[in-house]
Amino acid sequence: MRIKIVNDGNSFCAELHAILKAQSTENLIVEGVENSDVVISSHLWKQESSESLRVTRRMHPEIPLLVIVDQVPDDEIRNILGMGASGILLQETVSKHIVWAIPAVLNGLLVLPPEISVMISDPAPSPRACQEQSAREKVHRLSHREREVLELIGRGLSNRQIAASLFISPETVKDHVRAIRTKLDVASRIHAARVAWLARDASALDAA
Repeated sequence: MRIKIVNDGNSFCAELHAILKAQSTENLIVEGVENSDVVISSHLWKQESSESLRVTRRMHPEIPLLVIVDQVPDDEIRNILGMGASGILLQETVSKHIVWAIPAVLNGLLVLPPEISVMISDPAPSPRACQEQSAREKVHRLSHREREVLELIGRGLSNRQIAASLFISPETVKDHVRAIRTKLDVASRIHAARVAWLARDASALDAA
């Protein structure tokens, strides 16, 4: 995966490099936007960042652009998306969402994690709350072993890595993944990881 990082010199840039390398050894940080599969714009959100986003989008409209911010006002979220961003992540939770976010934008999907989605949801009833409840119900259908496999999928592990972690064969992992996708009614591992995070966020809210 060829990734170009556009930033305004903020200190999070080095941390982002480490996160991307830890997620996959196949991630390659490139210099030119034109040589990339996806652009990640890492900014302390302000007017200068807005202009940088506009320029990047105008020069390379065909390349998905994922924006990572430290914080962003509710009313700015729609503005960022309106400028052509393929998705928005927050710095404090990027490490748990980046594993599904990059493949998602590459497949033409809009990426908004729960903590961003809630900012632009209508107060009543909350679509996010419905999604979390549905996700939790689906995850509860899984066996204990299937939940363990799903947790590792959410961390971005391959079938072989999951097999080594759980001391089972890769073929057994494949069987579990097929069962998980069926029970969660999802088309891919990326969507399975998304359901897992929604269910986890719902459980965290209940415990609060």
